[in-house]
Amino acid sequence: MKNDEVIAMEIRSQWTFDCQPEHVWPHFLRARMDDTRPFLFRLGIPKPVSCCVLEGSPVVGRTRQCTTDRGTIDQRILVLEENSRLVYRMIGSTVWCRDWVGFLEDEFALKPLHNGGTRVSRRTIFRARGPFRLLKQLGLWVALRQAHRYASRNWRRLATTEASHSPVSVAGHVATAV
Repeated sequence: MKNDEVIAMEIRSQWTFDCQPEHVWPHFLRARMDDTRPFLFRLGIPKPVSCCVLEGSPVVGRTRQCTTDRGTIDQRILVLEENSRLVYRMIGSTVWCRDWVGFLEDEFALKPLHNGGTRVSRRTIFRARGPFRLLKQLGLWVALRQAHRYASRNWRRLATTEASHSPVSVAGHVATAV
């Protein structure tokens, strides 16, 4: 390893949502987060506010933009398998810590469960750059762990709300869930 290189780190998270993948999936591509402000966000870590695909419909090669309270993060969609898998890589940012990030890639995998729920797995791979890389890498790890927890809580809220308003198929009949 060269003196100017830092080995990439990986964060893995996994959650179970009490709804089907099609209720979770849309929120990875278009979502609005709640107004809560967990502790670390009060210390200057960029708090996610919303995300959307800039060029219309989500397809491979398009840009997913995450808006934070400190600026935006643009991410290129690399893999998109509807209701199943999403991979994107950071390509630009306006947040204050943008110069810390040498590489950042996220992957989401959704697996339907037999009970009608969904297992959501998230993997973030990242590498710091610039002076004090190891210290920056640690800071990124802390910030990204917080972002994983916060985003998953919001996606659960959004998906559960969507599932409660979606028609439910019961023995060949369609009923509205209440």
